[in-house]
Amino acid sequence: MKPLWEQEDFQRVAGEFWRPGGPELTRRALELAARHCGLAPGARLLDLGCGPGASLELLAGLGYRPLGLDRRAHAAWGKRAAGAARIPAVIFLRADAVRPPLVDNSVDAVLCECVLSLLPDPLDALRGCRRILRPGGALLLSDLFLHGDMVEEGGVSPLPPESGCPAGARSRAVWEGLLVRAGFVPHCFEDHSRALVELAARLLWYGADAVPERLRGGCACGGRRGSVGYGLWIAQKEGS
Repeated sequence: MKPLWEQEDFQRVAGEFWRPGGPELTRRALELAARHCGLAPGARLLDLGCGPGASLELLAGLGYRPLGLDRRAHAAWGKRAAGAARIPAVIFLRADAVRPPLVDNSVDAVLCECVLSLLPDPLDALRGCRRILRPGGALLLSDLFLHGDMVEEGGVSPLPPESGCPAGARSRAVWEGLLVRAGFVPHCFEDHSRALVELAARLLWYGADAVPERLRGGCACGGRRGSVGYGLWIAQKEGS
């Protein structure tokens, strides 16, 4: 079976923003990164796991210099790479998110929206983000998390490939522990679980049969221990 985000029902309901919160949550991440890390328009910003590139188009329109990376090419890339006259052209790379083909200290910020929970080893991906970020660069991270303070042995348990994002959800404590282990300073966290509930409800309302069971039941539990939520973190690469 195809992953949820590749299924027609999901894309029909979610549109081009394949994650909870849509462009509003991306804008909120930029606002927090500006406040805590000094991120501003004109910065070179990598969207890790950019999908069809909707967030990149938003970033370009706001004056950032966007660079997208995804392991698969998407039909929308050609149109967005050409760029409109009023915004900078968007650059796309087809590559592995764990090993971005960029030189060290080459970007000002990394946007990582609902990607880490899909990866077998998110710590490797975070270390790759740190490598390409300039000293003091910002990480704008949003992803699924488990409510409660559950801690996995060793801090993280690797996942089998294609296990799906709900299986990759970890507690807030584990995600923040991974950030620290990768060399980041977490600055702030916001709980945006409501956006996940709304997306799951829309999928069910419009008859998307492939909604994972963990999202069907878990996200409706009102923040109970072990239920699935959606969080936003802003972190910064150590150094100046």
